[in-house]
Amino acid sequence: MKYILIVLFLLCVSCTDKKEETVDVATSSEVEVVPTTKSNFIQKDSLLLDSKGICADKVVITEIKRIYDKDSIGTAFFEIGFFKNNKAIYTYPTKIVFGMDEGAEWNINQEFMSDSENENIDTRFIHCNYGIAACGYTHNHFLFFLDEKGVQLVTQWDSMWDGGYGVDQRFEPDFKTKPMKSFFAKTIDVSSDETVNDSIERVEVSYTDSVRYNFENGKWKKIPLTQKGKIYRKENFTFEEYYKQ
Repeated sequence: MKYILIVLFLLCVSCTDKKEETVDVATSSEVEVVPTTKSNFIQKDSLLLDSKGICADKVVITEIKRIYDKDSIGTAFFEIGFFKNNKAIYTYPTKIVFGMDEGAEWNINQEFMSDSENENIDTRFIHCNYGIAACGYTHNHFLFFLDEKGVQLVTQWDSMWDGGYGVDQRFEPDFKTKPMKSFFAKTIDVSSDETVNDSIERVEVSYTDSVRYNFENGKWKKIPLTQKGKIYRKENFTFEEYYKQ
């Protein structure tokens, strides 16, 4: 199974079966909405979409405003907008605290939800990733789903990698049905294994927050499979074993 953000790693090297009640996925954020005009946006990132079977042909991410506190910690305000024939059909406002570091960029990907061989790709999912393309920086992720009826924010999360170590989410799509009706996600934490005293670089991989997403009544529903924040499995590898999988 493919590991999410393995490309970032290459740049750097540089259950319990307890089920909880089904919950709706959040589709909005409590963020200050800054009206967009042609004169006040800072920058835009965009991607033309393969619009077959979905309601949009372009996604545009606009930075509206950037502020700094007395410690020079910055907050950037964005709008993630989906367009059809240059007409906005859905806008998601968000804000990201980026510290004192500059240089973060957006990456937009319509081939995010795929299997390990990329033989199956569900292009209805749009992944937007904001961060600095270097080791040791936090990246902010937003996963949207589009069909002919509209747009849904399915989930959002943060990740960080530094030389092959870090925290991220792994997604496992179920392509047994077409179109896809379910997928799994879990949080993985890859850390140095200090329990063995030898010269071989070893890693310990911890798994938390296993969830299943089901497509029901036109929306993705999140079903937690394990207790939130509790490690339900650990695995140990040499560094080379883990990244040869």
